[in-house]
Amino acid sequence: MTVAELQRELAGATNLTVVDIRATSVFARGHIPGAINIPAPVVEAKLLPPLGRVVVCDAGLGRDKVEAAVKALSAKPGIAAEALDGGFAAWESSGAAATRAAGMRPEAPNYITYAQLKVAKPEEVVLVDLRHEPVAKANIAATGESLTDLGKEFAGMRTRKSPFGGSGATKAAVDGSSPAPLLVLIDSGDGKAEEMARALRANGIKRYAILAGGELILARHGQAGLRREGQGAPSATLNPAPGGATK
Repeated sequence: MTVAELQRELAGATNLTVVDIRATSVFARGHIPGAINIPAPVVEAKLLPPLGRVVVCDAGLGRDKVEAAVKALSAKPGIAAEALDGGFAAWESSGAAATRAAGMRPEAPNYITYAQLKVAKPEEVVLVDLRHEPVAKANIAATGESLTDLGKEFAGMRTRKSPFGGSGATKAAVDGSSPAPLLVLIDSGDGKAEEMARALRANGIKRYAILAGGELILARHGQAGLRREGQGAPSATLNPAPGGATK
């Protein structure tokens, strides 16, 4: 179900329940009005009454397994579940009403790990390549190459230099008329992804994620840790990003 379709359903007299499978702490910071919170890890074991039609809402950032939650809910008596395309990020991007707890804090960027991106659906992702030449000498020493080939690293995923225009993705993100792709911002570790994230939020686009570690994690094919001394590069570690991701 698209955001626009869900808005029409909720505005009507239809009997429909929105189940938000994000963590309770995240749900408390903002959610679709009237939604109930059942975190993904407990969906299968949760005892529920026959809710009828259910729309499952995840974060929409490529990190949750919304299909598993839809399957688990639909297996319960009296429940027919489907997923909200783009999740809560698409809902907010459309400008639809959402609850917000008092005392809002500054919005933190969304991050996605290499492993999470590897298992994301290619047709739902657009890679935004914000990297530049030359890359750090440490990367060249480790890989023998300049920039990682995104087409080989993430087969089937579309790549663009800018998240704005080109495929109608921005319009879809704002009006909720069709599933907006997840924009994954990839930089060279120079803060360009964070800058672009701020620009996207300023334009009302919330369905984006920064690849934690950027080109450095790509050069290592997702392997974090210390670089050995004597390889022509100084020893370095990846700093943890919010949510336990690696940056």
